Amino acid sequence: MQSQFQHKVSFITALKRELKYYRYNGRECLIAVAILLASMTSVAWIFSSGTLTDLPIAVIDNDKSALSRSYIRMLEAAPEMHIVKQLNSTEQARELLEQASIYAFVLIPNDFAKDIKTGRQTSIVSWSSGQYLTISSTISKSLRQVTGTISAGIEITSLTKRAESRLAAHVNYSPIQSELRTLFNPYQNYQFFIVSSLLPAMLQMFVMIWTAFVVGRELQANTWAKNLNAGTSIYALITAKVLPVFIIASVIAFACLIWLFAISAWPVNGSLSLLILGWELMILAYIVLGILFTSIASNLATGLSFTVFFTAPAFAYVGITFPQHAMPLIAQVWTYMLPVRSLLRLQIEQVELGAPVVNSIPELLILLGFILLPLPFVIAQIRRRCRTENVGCQL
Repeated sequence: MQSQFQHKVSFITALKRELKYYRYNGRECLIAVAILLASMTSVAWIFSSGTLTDLPIAVIDNDKSALSRSYIRMLEAAPEMHIVKQLNSTEQARELLEQASIYAFVLIPNDFAKDIKTGRQTSIVSWSSGQYLTISSTISKSLRQVTGTISAGIEITSLTKRAESRLAAHVNYSPIQSELRTLFNPYQNYQFFIVSSLLPAMLQMFVMIWTAFVVGRELQANTWAKNLNAGTSIYALITAKVLPVFIIASVIAFACLIWLFAISAWPVNGSLSLLILGWELMILAYIVLGILFTSIASNLATGLSFTVFFTAPAFAYVGITFPQHAMPLIAQVWTYMLPVRSLLRLQIEQVELGAPVVNSIPELLILLGFILLPLPFVIAQIRRRCRTENVGCQL
């Protein structure tokens, strides 16, 4: 009982000291939080439109016929594209493409309408910049849809002129219809797809780097060793040190969830409570990893370098923008070392897939593993660091 009371007193004393620091010297934290919130706001604003629209393209019409003009109007009507130039040569178009003034250009050949009327096959050629993979894919898909639509209209009109009914013409032109249904993220929306993944990826950077900074500063200044020598519990010191980090990160996490699923009104098809728990466990996991990285580093700068190296490229490895199974083996191993990967998988299961709670339990257990497994080594490492300072701290 006496021991529990001493631990409680130690924790309250350490927490008061920590809050006093934030009260009088909390400018660094305020700046870090402001940068994080500004970055999150910028990301949400950049992807606020949700879909790619009005991508600039150019058209070269060598036919100058009513049919070619009709095709150009259909291109302009497609929401994904916007014709900014009608050019006379491919050289002009290539120059604009190289300047990134346009993302693609379409060439309508000579005798386009004549070949169609005489039953000869003709081709509409398009060039796009493969450097912009997503943009090129979007434009190519839209061009195929427009070309397919006008081709279908021409063929159905031709069949109708042969005394076939319009329904029979539809069937004869395309006897097999494909019906594609998107089960998850049916909105095809980048905000739903990317922003919901980028926000936790940005939060994990802040949590781990700030934890490494506040803990590393204590170790570098040797203040923990002095407090331990004065009888303060090591558990009280660590808990008091990271509690403000956890509270600040949790408030930001709740703000992100409110933005995504209340203000933006994206549906949660599974358990919101499980999703909240996942975010909180991710925060705790990165707090523990932040302490681990800075405790094994020789100095504060090295510890911060380790945490930046670990967290900065994390989003590229979690399998959201590039499939995990297509990565090299070493990259797949690296993916499983990132707590944010487990959170994002849990988020996809609960928000988009609407999976049963039991399906997401493995991800929660992995997050718990990131918290509980390193803890004994973290405590032992901090004790070792204090002993090496040779201040006679009694642990």
